[in-house]
Amino acid sequence: MLFLDEPTTGLDVTSRITVWDEVRHINAEGTTIFLTTQYLEEADQLCDRLAIIDGGRLVAEGTPDGLKSDLGADVVTIGLVRGGSKDALHAAVSGLPGVDHVVDTEGGVSAYVTNGAAAVPLVVRALDEAGVEVGTVSISRPSLDDVFLEATGRSLEKMTA
Repeated sequence: MLFLDEPTTGLDVTSRITVWDEVRHINAEGTTIFLTTQYLEEADQLCDRLAIIDGGRLVAEGTPDGLKSDLGADVVTIGLVRGGSKDALHAAVSGLPGVDHVVDTEGGVSAYVTNGAAAVPLVVRALDEAGVEVGTVSISRPSLDDVFLEATGRSLEKMTA
């Protein structure tokens, strides 16, 4: 059994990949590894199972793919232009058909939707009708960052303020 606490903090990209390869090698030889990290990409790459602990309380656990799929099919991320109203953005997007829930992000929101391709036209139309000026719109699969934000009830903006 091997315990690693933030093994790649401060490393350059090449060194980080080298550490990841070594962790995978050690694990493949049969060693159980407990990894603590704030880098959710690292957890996604290296962990078979993970737990998210917030304020000393377990708020989510499972496989990375399972936790991401629990959030819904797609994430539509909408970025505001500088000075745009996040409240207006929330009001326009929340409650649209196919939108499960909306979470604040730095500079906009992420809407968790059943079908991103079907949701984007509805979202864009609603934003246009509400007069909300948008900087970007993108569709992606949920990430462990999304899982963390949902499980802790935080937004990226609140975490960096």
